[in-house]
Amino acid sequence: METLVPMHSARVLLFVGVALNITISSVCHADAGLPPVLNSYPKCDYQVVRYAEATDKTVARDDDIATAKQTLLQNTIAKIRQQAAEAGANAVILTDVQGVISNSESLKTIRHSGREVKYRIAAELITLCQQDNDLPTVYAPYNSAGQKQAETRQASLTTSMQFAVSLPVVTHTEQVESAPLSDTISLQHGFYGARVGMTPPQVQALFGTPDAELALEKEQTAWIYGQEHLIVFAGNNAVAFHQSNNLLSAEIKKRLLENLRFQQHQWRLDDTFRRRAPLTEIKAFYQEKLISVDQYQFSLQGDDSQLILNFAPYLDIKSNSNQLLLVEISLVATHYAVGKLQLALPAADSMLQVKNSLQTLANPDEKRLATLPQITSLNRSKLRDGNRLSVLSPVLAVSYNESHLVGLTVTNILDDYAISDIQQQLKFLGLPANRADFMARFADAFDSLNQLTLYGDNVEIKATYNQDELIDSLNISWY
Repeated sequence: METLVPMHSARVLLFVGVALNITISSVCHADAGLPPVLNSYPKCDYQVVRYAEATDKTVARDDDIATAKQTLLQNTIAKIRQQAAEAGANAVILTDVQGVISNSESLKTIRHSGREVKYRIAAELITLCQQDNDLPTVYAPYNSAGQKQAETRQASLTTSMQFAVSLPVVTHTEQVESAPLSDTISLQHGFYGARVGMTPPQVQALFGTPDAELALEKEQTAWIYGQEHLIVFAGNNAVAFHQSNNLLSAEIKKRLLENLRFQQHQWRLDDTFRRRAPLTEIKAFYQEKLISVDQYQFSLQGDDSQLILNFAPYLDIKSNSNQLLLVEISLVATHYAVGKLQLALPAADSMLQVKNSLQTLANPDEKRLATLPQITSLNRSKLRDGNRLSVLSPVLAVSYNESHLVGLTVTNILDDYAISDIQQQLKFLGLPANRADFMARFADAFDSLNQLTLYGDNVEIKATYNQDELIDSLNISWY
């Protein structure tokens, strides 16, 4: 028996269908004159004018979700480019692209069901500068189409070359209060002018205030400048200078404050060899002075210090063979035993204080921010968003502003911790440890592309999960 639809219901269905089609098809086409989205970072000391965010959302029928996602992505990128134009920026670097689809039906008709689709994009709005084509290409996290570069590496190369031709060249002189850094690392001249044995005030006089200060085991201290440069003090003396930070994970380093004085500083070994110099050339230059430590590590010895050179294999396209190229360099005291750095972390019983302080941390209706636990004075770092980060365990960090918590992160803070450690930390804090628990606790959350997202009035909770649906990263931010 055929079911008849009342006339007024049919009109409502028609109206909803037309409204959806209009929303999905109306793409915000960006003016060609707006600042472009770059696929790779400029090969120079570019400046970040400001950080920007943009969102766009719609309700789409299940059979139109793919079209809606593409439309919203283009709209949101266009909004970012418009902000760049208004801020006087020359170009855009996309740092985060998140597309989420509501897990619950937002629209229900007789023939169709629909869901809310939302995109959120974060970006750096930058000025341009004179390019140095001798520098290596460093790809941005996302390309101009909003796709992860790891998935589109070959395609992005062609596009970035087109941008390099069409972008205006802007000469910019950075205004820095501190004196320019030397680019030389050598036994004779030290590490950018600093030498082993220097006291913290002496190092600070050369390099400025560190962006992060971390407590290490064996009563050592680490200072970090930018995201990479790391200095180790034993007692009151510098014992190691590293231009590569192998202590913190990439997930955390990308959140640290950008120190433009150090961020893209190009060092030269003995004022001669740059990064990616072939081992064959370095051997020919130093001959018997270059001492082999292992297959990929060599050293140059001095009276009170030594240079540690780390190499990595790269494929030489012309000869179709691997070459060992210089990738990292450290200046360390001869008496210093170079090994894996370990953070000094709060004792296990003191973590109960954190748990008690964070009892309401994941309640979307809670408007009062938790007060700052006493032990967050350890291992402090400056963040890009103006807040500070304190590392409390290998998989737990909190961000704060003055005396209030503004964020919590459970992920691999250090480089070598497994998902089992993350799972244990989540359970200790009473947070969901798998996808099913997260959706049960936060029924209004979005679930898309292995990412769970909850937008509350005062809080945003994001989590990612693996193929076994175990949460491997969770971040809470309070507004």
